[in-house]
Amino acid sequence: MASSAIWRIIVATVAMAAIFFDGCTYLSKTPSSRQPAQVLIERPDWPHLESDLSPDAHAIFGRLKNGFRFVMKENKTPLHRVSMHLYVQTGSLSEFEGEEGMAHFLEHMLFDGSTHFPPGEMVKYFQRIGMQFGPDANAHTGFGQTVYDILLPNGDTESIADGLLVLGDFAEGALLLPSEVDKEKKVVLAEKRARDSARYRTLQATFKFEMPDSLLAQRFPIGTSESILAFEDQKLRRFYDTWYRPERMILVMVGDFDQEATVPFVNAQFGEMRARREKVTPPPFGYFSHQGVTAFHHHEKEMGATSVTIETVEQRDIAPDSTDRQRRVLWEELANQMMQWRLDKLVRETDGMLTDARIGAGEYLQQIHHSEISAECRPEHWEEVLGRLEKKLRQAIDFGFTPSELVRAKRSLQADLKRDVDEMKTRESRALAEQIMDSFNQWEVFQDPSQRKRILDPMIEEVKPAQINKAFASLWPDRHRLVLVTGNADLSPSGKAPEEMILSVYHTSSQAPVGPPENTATRSFPYLETPSAMGRIEKRESLPGLGIEKVLFENGVSLILKQTDFKENEVNAAVSFGAGKYGEPADQPGLAEMTEAVVNESGFGSMNRDDLENALAGRLAEISLEVREEMFVINGQASSSELPLLFQLFHTMVKDPGYRTESLALARKQFEQKHQSLVHTVEGLMQLKGQKLLGGGDSRLGWPHWDQIRQIEIGQIEQWFGAQITQSPLEISIVGDFQMDEAIRLAALYFGSLPARRDMAGTIQRPNPTFPKGDSFSLVADTTIERGLVVVAYPTDDFWEIGRTRRLSVLSEIFSERLRVQVREKLGASYSPYTYHRAHRAYPGYGVLQAMLLVDPDRVESIVHEVELIAARLSADGINEDELRRALDPTLVQIKDIRRSNGYWLNSVMLGSNRHPVQLSWAKSIESDYAAIEAKEVSDLAKRYLDNSQAATVVIVPEADH
Repeated sequence: MASSAIWRIIVATVAMAAIFFDGCTYLSKTPSSRQPAQVLIERPDWPHLESDLSPDAHAIFGRLKNGFRFVMKENKTPLHRVSMHLYVQTGSLSEFEGEEGMAHFLEHMLFDGSTHFPPGEMVKYFQRIGMQFGPDANAHTGFGQTVYDILLPNGDTESIADGLLVLGDFAEGALLLPSEVDKEKKVVLAEKRARDSARYRTLQATFKFEMPDSLLAQRFPIGTSESILAFEDQKLRRFYDTWYRPERMILVMVGDFDQEATVPFVNAQFGEMRARREKVTPPPFGYFSHQGVTAFHHHEKEMGATSVTIETVEQRDIAPDSTDRQRRVLWEELANQMMQWRLDKLVRETDGMLTDARIGAGEYLQQIHHSEISAECRPEHWEEVLGRLEKKLRQAIDFGFTPSELVRAKRSLQADLKRDVDEMKTRESRALAEQIMDSFNQWEVFQDPSQRKRILDPMIEEVKPAQINKAFASLWPDRHRLVLVTGNADLSPSGKAPEEMILSVYHTSSQAPVGPPENTATRSFPYLETPSAMGRIEKRESLPGLGIEKVLFENGVSLILKQTDFKENEVNAAVSFGAGKYGEPADQPGLAEMTEAVVNESGFGSMNRDDLENALAGRLAEISLEVREEMFVINGQASSSELPLLFQLFHTMVKDPGYRTESLALARKQFEQKHQSLVHTVEGLMQLKGQKLLGGGDSRLGWPHWDQIRQIEIGQIEQWFGAQITQSPLEISIVGDFQMDEAIRLAALYFGSLPARRDMAGTIQRPNPTFPKGDSFSLVADTTIERGLVVVAYPTDDFWEIGRTRRLSVLSEIFSERLRVQVREKLGASYSPYTYHRAHRAYPGYGVLQAMLLVDPDRVESIVHEVELIAARLSADGINEDELRRALDPTLVQIKDIRRSNGYWLNSVMLGSNRHPVQLSWAKSIESDYAAIEAKEVSDLAKRYLDNSQAATVVIVPEADH
């Protein structure tokens, strides 16, 4: 991701949202000759009330007399679960000077004591109803909204009433005790430390350039250390009472419940809520207006790459959602999709000079419109990359897009719309709730996929190239351009002002002529001949209690199938073979990672990736290679009707994989950038060095060093991977919504007729990782970010005694909870400490349970001591029943959900079951075995494994603290 491509970062980082004030939207009118006056634009309760678009007919939109609003939608995936959210239309843009970070701090405080939940009890409540508690899992704060989340395990009236009680406490029941305020300051400052990064600093600097004099550049949700330390209970109370008003709140409920029966419960909980303070006019958003071409440079040596961006950012009034607006957005999306394909091709043609390129446009906060085109590269290439971007953009503006490009874009969008309709009955409730809240963020009408398809399909059919070209040009008005170079390119040593250098390169490029694009022909797929004969079935059997069919062909190819109704019109499949990373030669570290990248980027032997993607436009099937620890896996996904195409893709990968030198060059540059990013963070150094240290230096653990991975050549990839894919036995796994007989016929046609293969597993001779018992390691990261990492690791065992593995996972949850209580809540020393257990499948006897904490570098030794004390107490005293239940109950709820997911059956049960048939029986026992776990069993494992004399510690600090 390009660090200066600000709009893509902001969506992922801070959840941009519309800013609502008492049912109004705060906008800036922009007279042509003077700074705009700040005005309030009245908005109705819902976007569809000012639109010609109808909302989802199966959703209820309601408003209580006090202004409190709610949206409800029944949905059966997952069964019995209800996704509940209190959406408060207040975020960091409601903060005045001195209040920076208060909206986010208040979000924290609502878990530290409320009317019905004393301090410390809210988290326990979540755990007892089967919810996990973690950073950003239960609430989040953005610029314009704060959202509180509950995922109920049941949709009965008692559970609904309990969930509404919790949300009611969030709405008006905060205690805001002074002692809890003081405690939470340490936690929020620890979160601020954890979120600090070169990317975040670039984001802040870029905001100030893009939106000067705007509140947005001054109100990042985390706030400032100075303001956080100055927060007091009365200040927080005033903010809470001012902005947490009934008319600023929306309850969103999606799931398996009776929505009509729930409305009275909502009225009972929220109907009597009243505003606790008078209305306050929010801080003015500010005004900015760019003219001409302006340059910006921001150097962060710790970034892994240099980002080059051309963009427009302007304030404008955003029209209400409507059919006309949807048409305009559709045209813009089609244009940007075609431009993205051009950029993808450019990346592949530049021998790794560009490692990524993106284009995007959109509207945020109902008053900011942006367009941006960006690329990532090595720092010495920024000038050439800027020139290439400028010319590509100008070519598209001046000459538009070709008829063949538009045909491809139409097919792709129509296929996406069809897929959404095909899968709409089995959409996840949490995802639906998030879509509803996103519609508030953008003030758009929430519609179901069938409505969108009915509206957009005719528009897609009717649109002409001239309309698309005009729409694209409108995204790039001539009034201004912002040109940004950020990341690890240091332009200051040249003696010239960096901005002058950037402008010079840009203006020079803009004077060079560009010509129209070529109208390239489309190749067809599949290109291999269909096998002439079908393979013979040697054995077919049904597995009782699992709904699984197994087929063995005479040539040794095995097929395992399970029909499900978990996801309508979706098929997940995989072809597995070989030994995966386990078999990576000791003298070629990084071969697995490079193989995965090169093969995926190469397309096929006789069709490169660009040609393949063009040929598959409008088709709904895709595959990708994954090199796992113990096997190679070609993952596939398709709509039900595209099952033949999925088999053709699998067949082509097996028969004609691609190994392209240009893909190797691109992968090298991408991995070099990743390495540069990893060495500059404590977390990255743990991947590069720490994980290997915990395995006795085994190069198959963690991430390979750049000096090693850059030595990999195409011939090594082809020799290693080619031998596995052409000689190892193949196992095909298919799960989802498909016809059993059709899948077996396709497998017989494309795989049953292949020559027989031999098992190559016995040819691998390499020692397994060994845990460094009792050792301590200190590493230093080349970073100025004041953040240290503490890892305390304990040797366990491998994966294959499943009862032990399951119980160790519960022990890791309990360990995490004790870390949360002691290190986060009591000491305020780490925002999100956690423990996880990794039992390896490929390495007999090797497993690691490790606690990981991001902390103040000055406290690393004391935190190691705290972790060891927690381990010692767990080992000596064991766990109690309440701890077990709070760790185990969320797991049991998750198990019920995952058992109704295609991913679980494919990856945990079916994949690799020909080698390990015991996996099939595990699927029968998973729920009952977890439910039968007793406190004594987990306590015994703690006593056995949490031995501090056997532990290894890894401490990583920044260079400045070394």
